[in-house]
Amino acid sequence: MTRRFFVDPATLAGDEVTLAGDLAHRLTKVLRLRPGAEIALFDGSGREATVRIEGADERTVQASVVERYDGPPEPRVRLNLYQSITKGERFEWLLEKGTEIGVARFVPLIAARAVVMTKGEGNRAQRWRRIVVEAAEQCGRSAVPEIGEPVRFDAAVASAPGVLLLPYEAAGDFAPSVQSALSADIDALFALSEVSVFIGPEGGFEPAEVAAAAAAGAAVVTMGARVLRSETAGLVAATLVMQAAGELG
Repeated sequence: MTRRFFVDPATLAGDEVTLAGDLAHRLTKVLRLRPGAEIALFDGSGREATVRIEGADERTVQASVVERYDGPPEPRVRLNLYQSITKGERFEWLLEKGTEIGVARFVPLIAARAVVMTKGEGNRAQRWRRIVVEAAEQCGRSAVPEIGEPVRFDAAVASAPGVLLLPYEAAGDFAPSVQSALSADIDALFALSEVSVFIGPEGGFEPAEVAAAAAAGAAVVTMGARVLRSETAGLVAATLVMQAAGELG
């Protein structure tokens, strides 16, 4: 399989391509690719190209375009995942796996019981960006998911676009599932274009938060009888939305 790498759109403007920075280092020092090797480049807009490495110096790699083509289509439904911030590497694991599933935008959610973000947030944002870029490269997506600024729960509920879903472990036996909330009828399912899902922290959403989301029009849904970790809940919810939209086969 040809290795794929994300580049700035300007990189693919002409037939001669110059790659620099971290990407040049990865190609020459880590992967040790030599002239004649071919790689795939994509710019996040749906454009892709196969390029052949022609040469390299200390800081750059020169390549020529062999073929241009359209990348694979992105999911028909745009999924915004408002994920409560979790400890350690769990949030980063979700970024990677959610990118593979087809999440369009991740928004770190500050709920009442969420983990408090501390110093080093700038470095954390850069690391998060690198994770979704590398996941998009690996899984063959045409676009790299966006990562929004951390937002408080009340502001998120007030501004989130599309159909709003809030999985809640105490939703009750009669709460709808994710699938039934999205596909009450076939016409509604085909008209679906954007979904925003709110995932609570390890301690769960407070009842007042659930009530506020419902008042804002969110469907409070169940994902089964078992209580899931926050990052697991985010991935399961994303998977169920993509499955309901027909994106998983």
